Amino acid sequence: MHRIRSITSLLAVLLSAAPVWTQEQSPKSNLVSELSAEVASSTDEPRDQAQHELFVDYASYEAPDIASPLSDPLSFIAIVTLTGVKFPEQGSIPYPLVRLHVDQFLRGVSEQTELQAESRWRPPRTQQNDGFNIDFGSPRGTAFDYTEPKVGNRFLIGYPFLDVERGSAHIFGAIDLSDHDQALIVPDVQRFLGIEFAAGNSNFAPFVEALNGPVPWIRDLSASRLVQSEACDSSSACREALLNFARRLLQSKKLADRWEALQWMQPLAQPTGERMSGSNGLPLMSSSAARELFVSALSDSNLWIADEAFRELEMFDFFQMAHPDECIVIFPTLRESVRLSAHELKGLSISGSVACTPAQADSDSR
Repeated sequence: MHRIRSITSLLAVLLSAAPVWTQEQSPKSNLVSELSAEVASSTDEPRDQAQHELFVDYASYEAPDIASPLSDPLSFIAIVTLTGVKFPEQGSIPYPLVRLHVDQFLRGVSEQTELQAESRWRPPRTQQNDGFNIDFGSPRGTAFDYTEPKVGNRFLIGYPFLDVERGSAHIFGAIDLSDHDQALIVPDVQRFLGIEFAAGNSNFAPFVEALNGPVPWIRDLSASRLVQSEACDSSSACREALLNFARRLLQSKKLADRWEALQWMQPLAQPTGERMSGSNGLPLMSSSAARELFVSALSDSNLWIADEAFRELEMFDFFQMAHPDECIVIFPTLRESVRLSAHELKGLSISGSVACTPAQADSDSR
């Protein structure tokens, strides 16, 4: 459940610089410290229960490993066969190096069909500890790293353009085609690539239509493309369509649907790049209609979802009017936030979500 874990991490951001005071703290700084201490010392069983309930409901919505490279339209997607393996010798490279032959490109075109990649697979070993066997297997990586590399293994992989001309592939998403359950994902991958092909560079309609599809991770990738699309951001019809689908999910009885909607809308609360013409780089679809959706989620019966809605609403309002070199610290569980300058933020130990606008010089250089 990587998105929930990522939000958990974001809610617990720690600016770990040791507080060295050369002058008396400002009232804002004192308030931030007090709120941070309150969060750090509090335990909230209802929120633990809310997170657990959401985790259980959201499990079937988890994106497959291959979704990461699919989210990057510039990465290759290909079916490959493993043609050689070089296991590390004592004192040499830590992981096996494998040779791959590209059988078929599903996205991208390249004359380089012989590739070398690193497999992070390691032989499992166990250590006896107080009567328990502890397994030290492969470190967490992609699906490509979970299977012992053997000649003849076939995968569907995603890898960026980086170093491809030199025959190197940095694999950051895969499907093990020998695994029955993973292989069932291939038709969905082909379906998304078909949507992507139909959309091209400027036709957002296929992605809008995909928002109503049955596969959650395809919906999520499509929503992400629309939020990042200049064509969609410039079209009132596209902006309205995305927000309407998000509104429908927020009104669902399923926790997973409501969480999914907030994930779609998260980029609307934070700058997405210079090309976006709204305040501080926000997309145009970061409108009052979007704000109303964040507000509606504040009363969600699941506290974890309501906390996330508060965090995103505070971010949304902050970036709508923030000045250069200004920061916000948000404490969702307390329903509190504090705005202060980047200078005031220095030296504070904070437990909360933190966001800042660029300094004036950086803003001017844009």
